[in-house]
Amino acid sequence: MNPTTPMRKLALITLVLLRSLGGWAQVVINEVSHSNYSDHADGTGEYEDWIELYNTGGSAVDLTGWYLSDSQNNNTKWAFPAGASIGANAFLVVYCDGRNTTVGAEHHTSFKLNQTSAEWAVLSDPSATIVSDYEMTLRTQMNHSRGLDVDGTGSWALFLNPTPGASNVGAVPEYAPRPQFGTPSGVHTGPVSVALSAPAGNTIRYTLDGTTPTATATAYSGPIAINATTVVRARCFSTTANVPPSAIETHTYLIGAGHTVPIISLAGDDILTLLNGTQNEPIGSLEYFGPDGQLRSSSTGDMNEHGNDSWAYDQRGIDYVSRDQFGDNDALHHPIFRTKTRNHYQRLILKAGASDNYPFENGGAHIRDAFVQALSQLSDPKLDERSYEPCVLYANGNYWGVYEIREKVDDADFTDEYYDQPADQLHFLKTWGATWAEYGGNAAENDWDAVRNHILSNDMGDAAAFATMESQYNWKSLVDYVVLNSQTVCADWLNWNTAWWRGLNPDGDGRRWRYALWDMDATFGHYTNFTGIPDQTAAADPCNPEFLPDPGGQGHIPILEKLMNESETFRNYYINRYIDLNNTVFTCDHMIGLLDSLVALIEPEMPGHIARWGGSMGEWQGNVQAIRDFITDRCVLITEGLQDCYDVEGPYPVVFNVDPPLSGEIAINSLQPSVYPFSGQYYGGINTNLAPVPANGYIFSHWEVFSTNTILPSTTDSLVTIDILTADSIVAHFVPPVRYDVVLDVEPRVEHAAILFNGVTYTDFPATVSVPKDTEVSFTIAPPMYYDFRYWTLAHNAPIPNDSSLVTLSTVVSGPDTIVAHLLAQEHAFYVPNSFSPNGDGINDTFRPIARVVEVKSYDLRIFDRWGRAIHTSTDPDAGWDGSFGGTVVPMGVYAYRAYAVDAVKQEAYEIHGHVTVIR
Repeated sequence: MNPTTPMRKLALITLVLLRSLGGWAQVVINEVSHSNYSDHADGTGEYEDWIELYNTGGSAVDLTGWYLSDSQNNNTKWAFPAGASIGANAFLVVYCDGRNTTVGAEHHTSFKLNQTSAEWAVLSDPSATIVSDYEMTLRTQMNHSRGLDVDGTGSWALFLNPTPGASNVGAVPEYAPRPQFGTPSGVHTGPVSVALSAPAGNTIRYTLDGTTPTATATAYSGPIAINATTVVRARCFSTTANVPPSAIETHTYLIGAGHTVPIISLAGDDILTLLNGTQNEPIGSLEYFGPDGQLRSSSTGDMNEHGNDSWAYDQRGIDYVSRDQFGDNDALHHPIFRTKTRNHYQRLILKAGASDNYPFENGGAHIRDAFVQALSQLSDPKLDERSYEPCVLYANGNYWGVYEIREKVDDADFTDEYYDQPADQLHFLKTWGATWAEYGGNAAENDWDAVRNHILSNDMGDAAAFATMESQYNWKSLVDYVVLNSQTVCADWLNWNTAWWRGLNPDGDGRRWRYALWDMDATFGHYTNFTGIPDQTAAADPCNPEFLPDPGGQGHIPILEKLMNESETFRNYYINRYIDLNNTVFTCDHMIGLLDSLVALIEPEMPGHIARWGGSMGEWQGNVQAIRDFITDRCVLITEGLQDCYDVEGPYPVVFNVDPPLSGEIAINSLQPSVYPFSGQYYGGINTNLAPVPANGYIFSHWEVFSTNTILPSTTDSLVTIDILTADSIVAHFVPPVRYDVVLDVEPRVEHAAILFNGVTYTDFPATVSVPKDTEVSFTIAPPMYYDFRYWTLAHNAPIPNDSSLVTLSTVVSGPDTIVAHLLAQEHAFYVPNSFSPNGDGINDTFRPIARVVEVKSYDLRIFDRWGRAIHTSTDPDAGWDGSFGGTVVPMGVYAYRAYAVDAVKQEAYEIHGHVTVIR
């Protein structure tokens, strides 16, 4: 057997390393599409962004455990599953759609690509080492891609015809630059002259009617005079061959357009065709201006019909979706809705009043749906609403009237934003005549069927059956949904305009079925009674929904009826929730005040709207007044309705208060008012639930009532009920809690000792801490250097656990106490070995005296040879002598040492002399 020489070892290691690197580095990112709008469909027919990998080697590569990501800082977002591979000299397309699944050999990542956020495409090996990446610094127009101009190597280039799964061919130069506008878009008081500019070698071509500038559009030759509201759209065409034209730059100039609400300007081919009734899906731009006429955000996206019956009107609604694939913006980045903190919206509804449109629907007020959804938002419901802001709309420069900007609820963009429930983990059902799954397919329908069947086939008075239902179904959302539709006397729900959903992501919210509001136009006595409710007037009984057969056939009303009949918990909450809302957001003053505030937003805009679409201010104001009259009547008649429906007495006026002021709040059924005194109308024959909510620094003391109503179990219990049979005043009394002083100390009192007491560190002793009575506290000792912890002593309270030698203890403070940590000083000691063997074997290789409790600054060690020469000195107690002098090892022999140190506790000096033998 031949021995292996060092050179042979090196050669073998190098060969193995090269083979390893060859296997891991031969796969590269070859092409990326972050603009796949309609070019290449995946196996489900969807158009998703994708990353193409290419294997440059002559052998297949196992991709198990490899990673793809859109971030260099988090490059392990998605891992290839076991068995994934790429063949020799082969391509592999991976779809970046957030689905996080593999179907056959088709992989879908857990993330999406977003080119307008300058993300990355990153490929990493199983050790998380990045082997290939591409930064999306250059934006790409629709259906184009970026890739290597030579497969597996070369430079990144632009491709107008992507080749997923095939060799990259047809690279072209970069787009022509976008033209620059010299005048900002927005509202201008008078005519403007708009200058355009671009680098030499480019021709600017533009349109003034909102259409796409083509190679035959008007060539820019000088400033453009804009005398009336106009959309200027421009792009650059290079004089160099094969250079693609730039993206389109759009500026809307609103000349003399004074508005009091936000302004939206749409521009693009076929937009007017859509708005005039053809159900096409045009692509175009959206500019969002504030009421001051200043541009807030813009994007390019696609549009489609919004509305069903209302599509027959001349003023129509549309849905707008910002598309990152077009290279402008992934969303409108602005806090559009005053009721939301969100500042980015990909999808918006531009609604034209729908079935409450004025002037195209008889009795239309152009406000009902917005009003009802805003009313719901203010009631702190378990519902999802379409947030509302009014606006005016321009289309290719043409004024199109008063619109509503609405947040789209029935979309994964909404559920992902607010509940962390993305599209692939969403069950979303909708009923509009028929019922279908917006998300989740058959699994969503089967999921709902199972929940519904459990409720309808089990006794909901049984605690276990109710708990099972409650774990899957947000029954309080059903209560809010029914009560809101009942109060507003909606005649177009359940079999129409009904949506309910749940998320499947265990780390997100909204995991139980809950309801979302849809169109609420058929309310307050308006529009067609599609649901067949027995009474559309203000006198409609609040219990009418309970007696509907099952409109829509999805079980919402049978579930309501069964829960009302079998669960006392549900029935009490349902009735009390109605009472609570009638005492707050459903009061006449509140409802009419909210309505008037919303009407005031659009009233200054209605003359222009009427001039565009017809009607009269008098007629519109009369239609709005009809809503006010309905609300006024409803507020009075609902009292009788609650009495008739639920066999309750009253109502009786009740005033709730807290004492002293600002010492706390009271939870009253589903409410927790923040301002006191709080007054409401409450009923007998049903228990009203009360709970104190102390403010910081207070504890609950007792309840006080000023009538014959009885609080149960007692006035000193915190969670109580009261059956209100007469007018009353109820006060929750709070007091500052009893507190005890706890003294913290250490024995002996030495510097740098610390006690961590309930999260606060104390170092100056004795320390006194004020603690509320019966509070459990914890404490931990951190002894200073040179001291050991021995035990705790507590003068009054018992330690938990009952072992005072533990470093950390707790106790319940039931009285004043003194807690002392007892410490023991370590004893000073020197241990000096008499020999050592500095031969590099890691055993006994250095010499140093082992010192305890040494004042570090005092330490001094010196080694002498036999001629008395100092060959080693050290002031570090932890550093040893390695048996060398001046970089050269000393010979075997006996050497003298002298060690000097000060006891860190007693501050006494020590000096030790001796000999040490160096053994080699």
